[in-house]
Amino acid sequence: MTEPSKPKEGDEVCPMCGRPKSKHSSEELLTCSRKRGEFKKNITGGAGIE
Repeated sequence: MTEPSKPKEGDEVCPMCGRPKSKHSSEELLTCSRKRGEFKKNITGGAGIE
């Protein structure tokens, strides 16, 4: 997997994928926000381990 490009100063980075939020399409923002919501609901374990 390639490393995301470094964001410009002041550009907020998406906590789910590490890309600058300004580079997201509206669909990507929705997908990342859903993943973040699911992650917050299921905090048990790590790396798929319960």
